[in-house]
Amino acid sequence: MTGDIVPPKQPIDKAYSIASIKACILSPLDLDKLNYNSWSNLFKRFCKTYDVHHHLEAPASTSTAQPDPLHDTNDSLVFMWMYSTISPKLVEMVIDDSTMAHEVWKKLK
Repeated sequence: MTGDIVPPKQPIDKAYSIASIKACILSPLDLDKLNYNSWSNLFKRFCKTYDVHHHLEAPASTSTAQPDPLHDTNDSLVFMWMYSTISPKLVEMVIDDSTMAHEVWKKLK
């Protein structure tokens, strides 16, 4: 094992090791509680921590950057984080099989 170097975990690698985002975002977004501001601030902070906050914004239409091979996977992760931190009533309002994370974010806003 000498000479084996384990690279440090990247933020997104750590994101996949989270057992439940509900442990970090304790109060789900709920229409009856009118808690969008606190929920969205905490959710954005969580996404920044794991360097996936760009999934909350529509992609630039004229990007010349190399496509991220993990973009769809990471987008699905953010998508699922949102669904697991909103009330069942809101899930029913925004659920759509073809929707990307930034589209769900926009609907919730």
